[in-house]
Amino acid sequence: MENIQKKAAELASFFLNNLSKFDKIYIVSHKDTDGIAACALLYITLSRYKKVETRIVSQIYTETLNKLKKIVGDNLVVFSDLGSSFCEEIEEKFKYYIILDHHPVKNCKANILNPHLFGYNGAYDLSGSGAAYLFCKNLYPEIKKYSYLAILGAIGDKQNDPFQGLNLEIIKEGKGIFERYGKNIFIKNVEDDLKDGEYFSSLLNACGTLDKENLGLQVCIQNKEAIKEAKKIYEKYDRELDRALKHFLENKDKIIEENRKRSAYFICTKTKRNLTGPLSTLLIKIFNDKPVIVISKKDNLKISARGTKELVSQGLHLGEALKIAVNGKGEGGGHDIASGAIYHGDAEEFIERLDFEIKKQLKKGFLIEGELMFDYENEKIASSVAEAIDVDNEKPLKATLIETYSNRNIFITKVKSESIGTFKNVIDDVLVCVKSAEIMKE
Repeated sequence: MENIQKKAAELASFFLNNLSKFDKIYIVSHKDTDGIAACALLYITLSRYKKVETRIVSQIYTETLNKLKKIVGDNLVVFSDLGSSFCEEIEEKFKYYIILDHHPVKNCKANILNPHLFGYNGAYDLSGSGAAYLFCKNLYPEIKKYSYLAILGAIGDKQNDPFQGLNLEIIKEGKGIFERYGKNIFIKNVEDDLKDGEYFSSLLNACGTLDKENLGLQVCIQNKEAIKEAKKIYEKYDRELDRALKHFLENKDKIIEENRKRSAYFICTKTKRNLTGPLSTLLIKIFNDKPVIVISKKDNLKISARGTKELVSQGLHLGEALKIAVNGKGEGGGHDIASGAIYHGDAEEFIERLDFEIKKQLKKGFLIEGELMFDYENEKIASSVAEAIDVDNEKPLKATLIETYSNRNIFITKVKSESIGTFKNVIDDVLVCVKSAEIMKE
């Protein structure tokens, strides 16, 4: 824990050393239990130094960052429970920033506190609110009395089966704050109704899911009126979740049959988009022999995916699978056991791509990959052939993925298949299609 604590102290020093250079602090956090708890810890701490403005969001994208830059200017922005996958863009756009996150991260060495960079697994060992807590301790030692918020974030991200790693260290450090802990945790010195950590965490999640994140912040700091209102929100959230779950359970046999040869996919057309995450968390407890993917089909696709520790031990990494499956038509990523995506395209197309990646990770079937490269006299011919082949292969086969693209005068087709017979047939078909396209363009 020493190295990550040292990094937290360095970021606190960065904050203090640059305090006079900005007028305001912006906190941008995720709108689930973990993100709301992280935001509360940061607000309690940083508002002692400067005026603070909070923004709780479902996710960040390049467009989000561009809009945020116009608002923030040269002030400090602190990202909590998100930001790792955009660290290079954040570093490029913002003069003063800090990222406190626990999602997978690559090529990020700047102002970031992330357990993955110190040998921990952010899916199990530390939450986003846990990272925020480690940072805040250096600026406001009394924040320890709110250490339960870091653990609520861990519960919200299902890191309590059992608590381990840095989460366990925070619990041990909070001696006198927690009455007892096992899979659940019980908290002293909070409103009686909130002593049960699972229930407290669920209240915050309901607030975030039903777009009442600011109410959730008030619950974190024990505002009695906010707690009353949050209970009503939770009841509404519970009813909507039960309604959606009931629909799937009534059609359980049909769903099992439809998904017999693939992961378990659940398509929502009427359920609130924000419920895809909670739904996937409930459904993985029922359909726990394979990954569960819940897809909301309104405007674009909103996807939430969940796995189990057993599936992860077999090679599953849902974050990586989603990142590849979006294929430039959205954003995807997250943890090995839980992740999400936004996709601008056809649901069946996405399902084929995602299932292919999941099968590859779990080594289901025999995977063969090949590439055909055609070198033409000029760029125009290559582009024309690529266009013709794309039309012929708009719908990927169930066991085969075909990708085509041109780069100047070179046209390339990639073929991936689980069957050597299918692979050979597809290669033959592609060669015939290419020859036909060449003749048509002559």
